[in-house]
Amino acid sequence: MKKVIKLALTILAGVAFAAISIQASPISAQAADTYYKVGKIHNYTPSSWRGNWYSYVDGKMCVTHINQYSVTQSYKGKSHTLFKSTWKGYKKLAVAKIQGSSRYTFNAYAQHGYQSDRGWGITHRTINDQRLTVLRDYSAMGSYVDLFRAPVYKSYSK
Repeated sequence: MKKVIKLALTILAGVAFAAISIQASPISAQAADTYYKVGKIHNYTPSSWRGNWYSYVDGKMCVTHINQYSVTQSYKGKSHTLFKSTWKGYKKLAVAKIQGSSRYTFNAYAQHGYQSDRGWGITHRTINDQRLTVLRDYSAMGSYVDLFRAPVYKSYSK
């Protein structure tokens, strides 16, 4: 009887150890724990997106600087880095296409909605009979802000 109990305890201990080791194993960045379901993650921005992008927010010019390894915004004389490839967590620059849409995210490691950038995408707008390429910054509830390659002095947001 003692041998049966000893064997049962050994089996239970082995099962518990296996369950703990499975939970402790590292999870890839594209697992279900990220906010968006994304494709392959890159730590650099697409070359067509790099440069300065301008928008007009609350009567002030906002400049978004996108270089190979970071995204920074300048507004009201202050500069704020949004994402950088050397950072950790959801602020790390992790560019990936959001599956099921034409949008991309700069922070594919975000796990919650408040950490997410809601997506970005290159599109075109016709303004004053000119077709312009814009970088569209999507926000919550279907709204967005269009960023232009040249400075603008009017708000083009929805």
